[in-house]
Amino acid sequence: MEDKELVLRAKKDINAFDELYKKYFPLINRFIYHKVSEEEVRRDIVSNVFFKALKNIYKFQYLTKGAFSGWLYRIAINEVTDYYRKNGRTKRLVEDVKLNQDSPLSEEIEINYENLRIAIKKLNEKEQNVIILRYFEKMSNLEIAEILGKKEGAVKVQVHRAMQKLKTIITELEGRNDG
Repeated sequence: MEDKELVLRAKKDINAFDELYKKYFPLINRFIYHKVSEEEVRRDIVSNVFFKALKNIYKFQYLTKGAFSGWLYRIAINEVTDYYRKNGRTKRLVEDVKLNQDSPLSEEIEINYENLRIAIKKLNEKEQNVIILRYFEKMSNLEIAEILGKKEGAVKVQVHRAMQKLKTIITELEGRNDG
């Protein structure tokens, strides 16, 4: 069933939201996995995302294909940002280095996943978001632009710059590990 139909059903019947939850939980959970290492915190944030979506589904306007998933990702980005704003970024790097060094994606990555994870955490929030959405969530620049409320060209430039910065950080980390 299409998202538009599911959203319309969920607006009328709260139980119909379950189908949207089942469809999007893995995607939102994976996105937040790359932003928050602590399992319990990650679960809380994912729960908050879907609670807010359920609570506000009546406000949601389905305008384009992918609009619902974009709306969920915006809620997720805001929830993660709020968490770190309240709890500080210093705790974040320590937790991320200590926890969850393995990922189902690690065999696809030629560099050391630990260095990649550390390098991503050294990027600013906006850079992290575009890298995670583009390369881990495999979204197009257009999809990312819709989520972030930017023009596609601006996202393309932001992804390129973030990748250049990420490559520099990884090169430094790998150089430190070799020596």
